[in-house]
Amino acid sequence: MNYRERTKERPELQWDWGHAFSGIEVNKQPVSQVLGPMLAAHRFTLPLTQLARAVSYSGSSTRLRHVVGRLLAGREVRVGVVGGSISWGHGSGNRGEADWFSIFSKWLIAAFPRSNVTTRNGCVPGVTSQYMIMCLEQSLDAGVELVFVEFNLNDGQDSALYDNRPVKDTERLVRRLLALPSRPAVVLLHSPQHGMASYPEGHPKNPDQELYVPFYQTPEDAYGAISQYYDVPGLSMRTALYRLAAHLQREGFLWEQTFQDIHPGVHGHRCVADLPIYLLQQVALGLLLRPFSAEDEEVLREALPPPMYAGNDPPDAPMCVLYDQFKSLVLSATGWEYRDEGTPGKPKPGFIATTPGSKLVLRINTDRTTPPRRPPPPAGSATEAAAAGLVAAAAAAAGSSQVAPQQLGTDPVRVFFFLLRSYEHMGMASISCVSGCTCTPLTVDGNNDRRASQLHLIPLSVSQAAQCDMAIEVLSTTNSKEHKFKVAGVAVAERAGSESYLDSLVGTAGGEFGVKEHTGQRQAVTWSKAGRQGGPENKGEWRH
Repeated sequence: MNYRERTKERPELQWDWGHAFSGIEVNKQPVSQVLGPMLAAHRFTLPLTQLARAVSYSGSSTRLRHVVGRLLAGREVRVGVVGGSISWGHGSGNRGEADWFSIFSKWLIAAFPRSNVTTRNGCVPGVTSQYMIMCLEQSLDAGVELVFVEFNLNDGQDSALYDNRPVKDTERLVRRLLALPSRPAVVLLHSPQHGMASYPEGHPKNPDQELYVPFYQTPEDAYGAISQYYDVPGLSMRTALYRLAAHLQREGFLWEQTFQDIHPGVHGHRCVADLPIYLLQQVALGLLLRPFSAEDEEVLREALPPPMYAGNDPPDAPMCVLYDQFKSLVLSATGWEYRDEGTPGKPKPGFIATTPGSKLVLRINTDRTTPPRRPPPPAGSATEAAAAGLVAAAAAAAGSSQVAPQQLGTDPVRVFFFLLRSYEHMGMASISCVSGCTCTPLTVDGNNDRRASQLHLIPLSVSQAAQCDMAIEVLSTTNSKEHKFKVAGVAVAERAGSESYLDSLVGTAGGEFGVKEHTGQRQAVTWSKAGRQGGPENKGEWRH
């Protein structure tokens, strides 16, 4: 049976709050009136008990209380999601309309009619949190105030409870998010692991003995440490559905009725959307009983604690700089021009040169010292004096009058340039290190062997330096009789070493950059009061 038919929406299971809050008053006003649109704008699919169980951690929800308070006050709020193919919309049957984040986005706009809400789906199918740590800015709008994170399926399994690799990766992503200038609220959304949304071996519905994973076999529970350490709410698809599907075997919630494969189906996406909507409604109800206070404000302004895993900080410097942001790294551009060769809705900006000898010089940060080294304060400042006093005190406590300077790491760092390769007009260029760092120069041919124009990632191994100046120079050598060369950006690996996560995407020698969501080949789905922009219906694209 076609998965859309098998997992079709089940209106007969849906319910709403009705008159549940009409008899409750706050300041002599019925709650059903104060929060009217927010409580009435959605019909739930999951039973109420399962919704409550699926909130695996709520904590103080201070940042989330702040966001919901802004929504209730009619302020402008930006919301984003980063994750893999589930939150991207695979299995929903109509990405941009029926995926869980679009359902949530439409509810958010209807629930807070006085607020100017904009949502953006920044998910990338098939990548892990390690990629998003580097290229986060390509998936989120500036000023975002609420971000959902869904990577636990893509990040894979690790049976270790205390030294868990996916948890470490997620911690660095969460730290990057919480440290953004807009100080967003973060919500972790956990999905069932491979084989969990199925039946045990020997079950009549599993005659082929396909993979089956029990309830406990997931790093989701280890992620709970992140929620508690950083006070980040968590939502669990596993907990929301497992009891209904596996124990009660309730019609309408069987695995084959909610999941396409490892992805939720049409009905499953509606179930997932229930979770963040329920969470925000509960936060709003809590604000009525306990309004945002001076204590909340104090907590909101707290600095991040040190990493839960010692030294598990992401780099301070931007790691994935593309398009307009790339211009800020350029020191000089002799013979190069920054321009957009694309069309409205499908931009293709970058630095372009067509003459041999044209030279582009840029400065990047390849310092991967752990913990990150902070730049020195301005000379003679009070901050410098205070820092000097702390250093002296630490040295005295250690019984020494001098403190050894922090050394740069000796391992190289992988640097990836986003270069255009095409089947015509393209020339060759040399990439080299010119100051502050060292690398083996590399010659790159912009010609493509097939009739396609595609950004490629071209890697070099570069020594560590806070100020690494690199040059791209167009050569007189060419295989096309022309000399065009185009550079759209640069990515610096998060960690030092001979290989990085980006090597796993394109190969150690480089290759096509297939993340269409970050190349302009696939437009992100955004929702606002003006309606939806982006999505497959606009571009004729479906990913199977």
